[in-house]
Amino acid sequence: SFKSQQSEKDFVKENFKFAELQLKNMLADAAKESQSFPRTTDKNGKLLGTSMYDWTPGFFPGSLWMTAEFNKDQSMQESAVEWTEKLEPLQFYTGNHDLGFMMYCSYGNAYRLTHKKAYKDILIQSAKSLCSRYNPAVGCIKSWNSFRSWHGNATYGFPVIIDNMMNLELLFFASKETGDTLYKHIAISHALHTMKNQIRDDHSSFHVVCYDTLTGKVLARETAQGYADNSTWSRGQSWGIYGFTMCYRETKDKRFLQTARGMADWYV
Repeated sequence: SFKSQQSEKDFVKENFKFAELQLKNMLADAAKESQSFPRTTDKNGKLLGTSMYDWTPGFFPGSLWMTAEFNKDQSMQESAVEWTEKLEPLQFYTGNHDLGFMMYCSYGNAYRLTHKKAYKDILIQSAKSLCSRYNPAVGCIKSWNSFRSWHGNATYGFPVIIDNMMNLELLFFASKETGDTLYKHIAISHALHTMKNQIRDDHSSFHVVCYDTLTGKVLARETAQGYADNSTWSRGQSWGIYGFTMCYRETKDKRFLQTARGMADWYV
């Protein structure tokens, strides 16, 4: 009904106004330490940040872009530009798999809203950097550089975590913008191998799958942030729901939609 649609719009509007207030307070605090990217607060409410090389620096500029867009706030957009452009060196970073989070949340929104060619070029270079972590024998992008089993009995050289599904969107973008299908091929390969090896028959998920780099064989299925190897880490399950839904949107491969739906049903 019109009334319920209106109340939904009011709900969204109210939350974006609140986000604007929070983000402006964060901007004031963040300005005191301009090279640190806001992430959380300590128990006293003091802002805590990270370097650009952690996995979350793109979230703050991404939040600025989306709030500026919804509220039509020019000053917030100027802040979004400033905080996005601080991340420019990351386009050449190959140290982890989180370039999708770091660059697509920031530069992805920047390009979507401004169509500035320089932003597109940085995103494409970021996609190239992310692809450097792909191993054709495994069929996946390496997540962490190594993973020490929480059982303490092994260290693995090619761990893939469910979170990595979130970083594939950058690769689909790069293929669309350049016409080079390699990026898309890597994203699809990663998603298919994750679907096969990381999602259980009941559509719950393992957090970490470790591969042999020469044979592509699965060596271990463990957790680093969940309760146990055979449990499901709730945030990881949500990464999968989003990631496989996005892969379906980009490929129209029904296997991805079926996986996303199964994961969502299990989650509910």
